[in-house]
Amino acid sequence: MPIDPEYPRIEDHGVLLNNRTAALVSKFGEVDFACFPNFDSQMVFSSILDRKKGGYFSIRPLNKNLESRQFYEPDTNILHTLFTEKRNKIVSIMDFLPMNFEHSVYFSEIHRRIETYADVNIEVDFSPFISSIRKSVEKADGKGYIVFSNDSSQFLSTDLELDIKDDSVCGAVNIPATEVKWVVTTHNLKKAYPPALFASEDRLWQTRKFWKTWLMRSKYQGIYYDVVNRSLLTLKGLFFDPNNFMVASPTTSLPESIGGERNWDYRFMWVRDTSYVIEGLVQLGYIDEATKFYLSIIDRFEKDGKLTSMYKVSEDSVIDESSLDLSGYMNSAPVRIGNGAESQLQIDQYASLIVSLRMLLENSGFLSIHTMEKAFDIGNSLIDIWRDPDSSIWEIRGERRNYVYSKALAWKALVDLAWLHSKMGDEENAASVMSEARQLREEIYGKGVSSKGYFKQSYETDDIDSALLRLPLFGFCTTSDNVYRNTFRAVEENLMPERFLFKRYTLDDGLKGEDNAFLMVSFWYIRNLILNKQLQTAHDGIMMILDLLNDINLLPEEIEFVTHRYLGNYPQAFSHLSLITTIMEYNNAVKTQK
Repeated sequence: MPIDPEYPRIEDHGVLLNNRTAALVSKFGEVDFACFPNFDSQMVFSSILDRKKGGYFSIRPLNKNLESRQFYEPDTNILHTLFTEKRNKIVSIMDFLPMNFEHSVYFSEIHRRIETYADVNIEVDFSPFISSIRKSVEKADGKGYIVFSNDSSQFLSTDLELDIKDDSVCGAVNIPATEVKWVVTTHNLKKAYPPALFASEDRLWQTRKFWKTWLMRSKYQGIYYDVVNRSLLTLKGLFFDPNNFMVASPTTSLPESIGGERNWDYRFMWVRDTSYVIEGLVQLGYIDEATKFYLSIIDRFEKDGKLTSMYKVSEDSVIDESSLDLSGYMNSAPVRIGNGAESQLQIDQYASLIVSLRMLLENSGFLSIHTMEKAFDIGNSLIDIWRDPDSSIWEIRGERRNYVYSKALAWKALVDLAWLHSKMGDEENAASVMSEARQLREEIYGKGVSSKGYFKQSYETDDIDSALLRLPLFGFCTTSDNVYRNTFRAVEENLMPERFLFKRYTLDDGLKGEDNAFLMVSFWYIRNLILNKQLQTAHDGIMMILDLLNDINLLPEEIEFVTHRYLGNYPQAFSHLSLITTIMEYNNAVKTQK
């Protein structure tokens, strides 16, 4: 049975997470994106990127007129998809990726629980792998079906009687009211096993306990509690358990503009992104996650002698950028695997690591003297490179420039590096680094201000850059600084087509397709309002963003102007971190005001 030809909206998806990989499940019961065994492994399900060629695993009622909605089991990443008719429950599907406590042996499984509330006909379509590499199917009587690709296999464990057609598994079955059926799909098993042996109920209990226990460690008790918790659970799920590297998003090539080419693979660890998330997590009490990340990234730095902009989270992936022969979401090609930004110099990657290290140490974190010495080596590298042009936070392809944001964050990192030296009792180096910071600050005010009096995107152009909204957020200047006030107004006038929604920059980056509203910028803007004590306007901005949330409180990278549909890879760590940080700051400002 072919899947529906229409592309489901990005916002009509829940995500399953388990600190090793992820899966998107549409509100129509289809797993349409998943990579096994790891985030950055080969795609097993990818129909969200090509409705004809991509793999999928669909379980849904035969009656297509039923309404459906999704929700998470409270305080977990266990997803429910409920189908109803005139508000009467017909059937629900519960999906989860089990948490793995056998750290040296990883299993890639999606457990799907079908529960009926009425007599219902269910259709099952199991067609893993891109069609060009799907080779054959074997039936294992009473156990399920194995689908083989060129170099791997995907097993469907089920006692449902289905058919084999065109190297796929499909069929319609009647399930009486009040029955429960488990089906499990797993990657690269050597033989078939019946559903009972996968112990789905036990795995469900373990997984439920893990998420609830982890979330109980959060210190947050303020407003919009449920929204913050959903973002926390999402961020935690994006970390890769073996090394605590975090993927920016679990998907690739969901477009930032329909029909454009701004389609990137985000299934990698960016030092900047993870550092930002670490800053947020340590403020909420999650010190272990931060410490493990630092030990991993400092170890990589020591081995390589440098930081790169991004890293593979596992050894499964290919980081060199290439394109697949897929049509892309809503025909938005190319579908990219790997990311060319890996070779870019991005000064703020070095800077972000130093800034978040101070945040960790100021929030009860602890690193050994041996590890701190290695961290100072990263700081020394920053001192060596801050004068160089780079590719900016936006990873602009082409000629490097002296981006003001990169320089300003380097200033913040130098200030924090001086603090670290002082903390370690090295006042001589602390004074030397602070002198370097003062030189950099003077250079920015000398070369980074336009003739109209605003901070410009780079020394080389007068373009306007929304990243500069962060300057007062990390203390480079105050919101009352004359140059910054001009910058704030320039961003509002040139980059805010809709209230609270922003483009990133005015620079023509040469890419096909419009730049839509980048959500992280909206949160930076709202945080500026909070700093200025414009709490009512900040509240309006927060409420506008909350209105954009889908039913399960997940956020993408971008929002399309006017239509407000979700765009870009999903869910996106930057968006969820920014939401948490903004709500925390607003909550604290309101309490202080009282």
